[in-house]
Amino acid sequence: MATDIKTLLEQYEDQFTLDNQIKPQPGVTEEKAQAAMELLDAASTSRVAEAQLAELLTSTDVGHSIAHVLSVNMIPQLPDALEEIGEIAGQRTVKDFRPVVLRGLISGDDPEGEDGGGLDEHGAAAVVPEGTPYPHVTITSDEESYYSRLRKRGFRADVTFEAVINDDLGEIQELPDQFLTTVKKTHIAEVFEALESASLGLTATSLIDGTPVAANAPVSAHALIAGAAEIEARLVNKNPIGEISRYIVLVAPGKKRFLEYDINQLGRIIAVQNGALTLAPDADLKALFPNVTIKEHPRLSGNQWRMFPAPGTTARPVLDRLNLKGYTTPEIRVRSDQGYLPGGGKVGVWEGGFDGDTSSFRLRLFTGAVLWDDKYVLKVNPA
Repeated sequence: MATDIKTLLEQYEDQFTLDNQIKPQPGVTEEKAQAAMELLDAASTSRVAEAQLAELLTSTDVGHSIAHVLSVNMIPQLPDALEEIGEIAGQRTVKDFRPVVLRGLISGDDPEGEDGGGLDEHGAAAVVPEGTPYPHVTITSDEESYYSRLRKRGFRADVTFEAVINDDLGEIQELPDQFLTTVKKTHIAEVFEALESASLGLTATSLIDGTPVAANAPVSAHALIAGAAEIEARLVNKNPIGEISRYIVLVAPGKKRFLEYDINQLGRIIAVQNGALTLAPDADLKALFPNVTIKEHPRLSGNQWRMFPAPGTTARPVLDRLNLKGYTTPEIRVRSDQGYLPGGGKVGVWEGGFDGDTSSFRLRLFTGAVLWDDKYVLKVNPA
């Protein structure tokens, strides 16, 4: 195992199950997994250990322990791999596959919670006159999600007997990185699909200095000012969303640096300094520009762009990645249906399957995303 993986494993008290994040397959013990890990480590530098591993792969059930080692290799790296997603979406663990809802205090006299006896239109507790009963509120599902989906995803990777014989270490060592990359792309896909369910674009407007911005204009510094103003003016429960401290802006690959250049040129005016003409930024117009984090996304093309609040910048969440309770980490399994030898001896997993001399590793993960309200999202597809 690589040194960086060993360092990551130090954060776990139980490195066999990664503090109960992994459920070992039947027959896999801590001793077997440790032996498989040490053998893999040694085989990368020793031809003797490599030959020993090849023999075990084709004569024992060490493949089950290797599947466990693959999980031990992959899961500690997930936080870093998913850091990119955490920059644009929160995270929420749910107990089942039903659409998620937010819980809150709702006035007993108004099922929508916008006004009534218990809470006023601003969400404040009611004034209680002397000697009168307290107004009733309940704790209930006060906001259903605009879009919510949690799904089971996965795939099976078949490894042939011939590939094991020819390059046993190559087949095994590539799997953790391939699985990790696939898990990351899968989570990103679910979050982006939730974001794409939004339907509100940019309306035509004029900035305070008279600069016109067309409806669904290509991304630019002026379009971002108009977009932020539009989002913050939208009403949620009869109240404007209000100022957002930071936005995420997604653009197509190759567009980020050109947008940054346009932002740097924002409002430059000719100024006279010591008798010379110079270009200087217009401080008044620059003050209108929102705080943005610009990211390129491969699912966008041309002049398409998206704008929405960064995680943690709003009172209610906007975009969350979903985990399933009890299954928050991916699971890797190995399939063993090689059959039996005459006399009852079981064929080793790496001898290959009974029908086609193949062994299969299966990756399973439960993932999804929720967009709570598309009023927070600007979805722009210029004509």
